[in-house]
Amino acid sequence: MRIGNVETDQQRTVTDRLLLILDVVAAERGSVGLSRLSRLTGIAKPTVHRLAGELVRHRMLRHGEHGYDLGFHLFELGQQVPASRRLRDIALPLMSDLLEATHEIVQLAVLDDREVVYVEKLTARQSIKAPSAVGSRLPAYCSGLGKAILAFSDEEKVERVLSGPMPPLTSATITAPARFRRELDTIRQRGIAYDRGEGTVGIVCVAAPILDYCGRAVAAISVTGPRQRLRVVRFEAAVHTAALSISRLLNTAIQRDSPPSGQARTL
Repeated sequence: MRIGNVETDQQRTVTDRLLLILDVVAAERGSVGLSRLSRLTGIAKPTVHRLAGELVRHRMLRHGEHGYDLGFHLFELGQQVPASRRLRDIALPLMSDLLEATHEIVQLAVLDDREVVYVEKLTARQSIKAPSAVGSRLPAYCSGLGKAILAFSDEEKVERVLSGPMPPLTSATITAPARFRRELDTIRQRGIAYDRGEGTVGIVCVAAPILDYCGRAVAAISVTGPRQRLRVVRFEAAVHTAALSISRLLNTAIQRDSPPSGQARTL
């Protein structure tokens, strides 16, 4: 993530540097002090101080006693992204039904490059604490949600994941491309994907893809819980049914709002 001094001084625009600062703060756990922020970005400390001050002024960052955190305005902007807003609004009632039926974590995610991004997460009183959060990311290859999406995605998206590094997050993570492809074949046949503790030790999930009118995955929904309590087979049908219902409602909304012929339609 860090950029070299030459690139910083001669090639990076102000916008590049602002976005880099936001990316670094987002990637860190907890607040990031000025010196560390300068070191991680490769941007001189006076410049970081000036640019971070601008981001604070626009509520993109918050500046507290221990350094910088992401600001609330980023969340506000994220909620206005048309694709995620429509998907979330349609999925929420069905996610709530799943939460009521399972009393486990219910999550909704989309694919962004090689990672899944969590769009929504519902928890019950008995739900365990999981590392995921709305807006957080996880490598697609070690996530039930990611595998469900990739199984119904174009080959280009699958290849992008498999051609990059696939370090194991746990001993259960599938890191061999050939084995991963066999896993995707199985998911296509049954319409359900599992996370067998591949992303976090002791946490499992069952996921199903949300498909567009061409049968391509645009998102996925899952039920997640501790291995010792959650029997994923019990909730296969419920998760699959919820995914089908969201797919149907989403495609109906798209068709209803479809632009005139010749213009692109968006989720």
